[in-house]
Amino acid sequence: MLGKTIGGRYQIVRHLGGGGFSQTYLAADQHLPGKPLCVVKLLKPRVTDPESLQAARRLFDREAQVLYSLGSHSQIPRLYAHFEENEEFYLVQEYIEGTLISKELKAAKGEDESYVINLLQDILQTLEFVHQQQVIHRDIKPSNLIRRRSDQRVVLIDFGAVKQIGVHQMSETLNQQTSFTIAIGSNGYMPNEQIAGKPRFSSDVYAVGIVGIQALARCKPSQLPEDPRTGEIIWRDRVDVSVELAEVIDTMIRYDFRQRYQTAADALQALQRLSPAPTHEVVILPSVRHHSLEEHLAWMERGDDLFQQQRYRASVECYDKVLQIKPDEYLAWFKRGIALDNLKQYGEAVESYDQVLKLQPEDYLAWFKRGRALEHLEYADEAIASYDKVIELQPDNYWAWHDRGRAMEAAQRYEDAASSYARAVQLKPDFKLAIQSRKRLLSQLKQVDQLYGLQHYEEAIASCEAAIRANPQDPLAWLMRGMAMENLKQYQAAIASYSQVVKLQPDDHLAWFKLGAVLEMVNKPAEALVCYNRVLRIQPDNSWAWHDRGRVLELLQKYDAALSSYDKALQLKPDLTAAIEGRQRALNSLKTDPAVTNVSVATQVQK
Repeated sequence: MLGKTIGGRYQIVRHLGGGGFSQTYLAADQHLPGKPLCVVKLLKPRVTDPESLQAARRLFDREAQVLYSLGSHSQIPRLYAHFEENEEFYLVQEYIEGTLISKELKAAKGEDESYVINLLQDILQTLEFVHQQQVIHRDIKPSNLIRRRSDQRVVLIDFGAVKQIGVHQMSETLNQQTSFTIAIGSNGYMPNEQIAGKPRFSSDVYAVGIVGIQALARCKPSQLPEDPRTGEIIWRDRVDVSVELAEVIDTMIRYDFRQRYQTAADALQALQRLSPAPTHEVVILPSVRHHSLEEHLAWMERGDDLFQQQRYRASVECYDKVLQIKPDEYLAWFKRGIALDNLKQYGEAVESYDQVLKLQPEDYLAWFKRGRALEHLEYADEAIASYDKVIELQPDNYWAWHDRGRAMEAAQRYEDAASSYARAVQLKPDFKLAIQSRKRLLSQLKQVDQLYGLQHYEEAIASCEAAIRANPQDPLAWLMRGMAMENLKQYQAAIASYSQVVKLQPDDHLAWFKLGAVLEMVNKPAEALVCYNRVLRIQPDNSWAWHDRGRVLELLQKYDAALSSYDKALQLKPDLTAAIEGRQRALNSLKTDPAVTNVSVATQVQK
């Protein structure tokens, strides 16, 4: 793979690692100035049958959307792109320069409580956001945590969600009648319910607790014994640790998930009560007073609870309390904007999203929500600018392309709107909303040729009939109506339309040709013959018209005349297979000697 370019853009620089379902590479983005580094993750499906591959595609697309949304957090790598190439799936993510926590732990002889508390708080603060998005990480361990060089914060990488794609492939090969479940995660960091294939938010809390023990005791999880009666991990005898921290970690790693902290937020609050002395050079907590931090988290949780109950006004009041304590809490601004959206207070919602973007200028989701709010306010041009920013950050975001099209319609930029809808469908061919939006717009614009080309025949007919009502003498509208009717197998209506064309334009060879073909379909070869004769009067060298004339003459059992028509077609186009075969049939019907037939056919082909 070294030196290979993936997706026409990402050149592989180095192999970073991999497992059973995936491989990870460092790559250089050839399309950006300076060729910045990024991480490319290759996910290889284990099956090749179309049905399983299609299921994997749907799963891949769904999990990628989750990663896009999670990437708005500063301590989760952004997902730049996801795509399929040669039936293999690729994720392109932000490259985080720093040190793996696994290496950091190996380098030190042992860490004091302050380091461990700060480490766990840093992980849990990010994990709190993840859980608020209703996502379970499922694979927290030191090698999936990076100490970022630029600010010394801990970044969560390698979400277990993407491993679900690989697991799906494996499960497809197993007996579908069994209840076999494949767990996603790493041994030693998975609690029993996760091993059983039923992870919970508290499963992530368990893993963070194991990381804490590993940091204190400097041993692998596999080296920690279990109490044979309770299943609880025995670890306190290995370290010199305060009772308070030990009790918090014990609660994080309880065997029974019901006895654990249920979410990262619960565990974070417990750790923050310990107020560790800043003995380690890495300071993780924000520089605010301890009681203010607890208060701000409490208001945030209260706001989230009220939002889930659809009590949006009350949730806004809670988020306002958060912002009084911590004005730069961009997540509170974002949630406030969504709540105001639900209250249809779009102007205030836009103001909230603007605050998010001051703090996080590349938060594509804030740009997206801002665009929709501006649409509601009927500020179409401003909405388009927001969607353009989303597309700049995520060129393959098909929802952004669709909503950009809708805003373009509102701005009466119809050609641009049609192009945006077309791009959305190109990115996601089964995107029904975009298909319908494009169809509706083309119908309104009476772009019959595009509707016909996209096989929207009923809409094409409706547009043609509207044009005909406006101008009954429009031969093109009649012709397109006939072609759409023909594709819908409404042959009598097609005949009527084509007949109207030739009445208006007697020398329209295409209309005569189409009329002849439909008359054949309804078993009227004599009338079809008249049509092909008219085509040949207009275009004497039309080889296909001579061929089709020969075919209807066969139906009329006029084999000599059919043979002459096929001969003429072959004279004009010697390699016209259909005419060669038709000529053979006509000869057979005339009971001509086979030797003569072969010589005659060969002679005609050589002409």
